[in-house]
Amino acid sequence: MNPAKAYAHLFSPLGREGEENYRGLAQISFLRSPITELSAKAIKKSGAKYAFLGVSFDEGVVGKPGTEEAPRELRLASQEYFPYWFEFEVDLEGCAIDCGDIAPVKVNTKRARKEIYEGVRELLRGGVTPIICGGDRSVSIQAARALADHIGKKKKMGVLHMGAQLDMAESWAGQKELSTNAMARITEISNVNAANVAVVGVRNSMNPKDYIDLAKKRKIGVYPMFDMIERGIDVCFQEAVDRVWDGTHTQYLSFNMNCMDASAAPGVTMTEPGGIESREIMRLVRMIGNKKKVGIIDITENCPLYDIGGTTSRLSVCIVLRLIAAIMAANGQTVDPKIKRSDL
Repeated sequence: MNPAKAYAHLFSPLGREGEENYRGLAQISFLRSPITELSAKAIKKSGAKYAFLGVSFDEGVVGKPGTEEAPRELRLASQEYFPYWFEFEVDLEGCAIDCGDIAPVKVNTKRARKEIYEGVRELLRGGVTPIICGGDRSVSIQAARALADHIGKKKKMGVLHMGAQLDMAESWAGQKELSTNAMARITEISNVNAANVAVVGVRNSMNPKDYIDLAKKRKIGVYPMFDMIERGIDVCFQEAVDRVWDGTHTQYLSFNMNCMDASAAPGVTMTEPGGIESREIMRLVRMIGNKKKVGIIDITENCPLYDIGGTTSRLSVCIVLRLIAAIMAANGQTVDPKIKRSDL
């Protein structure tokens, strides 16, 4: 614990004159974090461990449009959380910065993908763990390539994809880098070994036979939802996490929010019944946190236009914050329980 740090923010607002009003914000940033230039120099100077980056891009989607609005909605949802997480006894104050949005030119997808790649590389050069908020699932292709290039060809990268679809289309209507191609492209990255790839929550018929055939050919770990129910969801979660972290230098963690049951996440491009429930995903997050590190966190396919009361955006934020809290707790970065409110 830093003895020079003030801890008043751990407690509920006191209401005195001059106290910060947590709803009265001039600028909306993720978790009320400082807004920081997207440059390695500025990011390093911030001293933060995580950096939020919105990617307002949905030109790769094959479902409903509207994911380009997700970064804004996740920022808004994050205002409803305080930095102290009692289940983990950690304080998230100061752990993150907000590097704004990449808003690529829609009419030039090649240029857009390059901008996404370069933006993520800049975060990694700055020494932070990127929190990438898409945008559609195709955003993950460029972000995964950026992480793989950052660590270099001699180091292995694991990949954990949460989603209802495998996204293993070799080609979709002649296109190679749409959301439906995401895992097909990511599993082609040279330092990604199939033994360290897991796709969790797969279900229903938006998984054509060519997806299944390519997944089998590449020998990636596939965890269909109803197989998980029969075997035990927590058992499968732990198996998938161990597979991805086993012997890898870094890990790409991707939450396509349609991994969740349609009732838990109505605001996605393609809702699917029969998925993961909210409390189940929280248990998975704890298992990941116990590994003490992750290379990139991405959240994709949020579609605020179709959300109900901000349910999906709030769940997305909760997943990210609980993951950070779990990692901090696993690394012993906890708050001294003896800290008390000054006026008690």
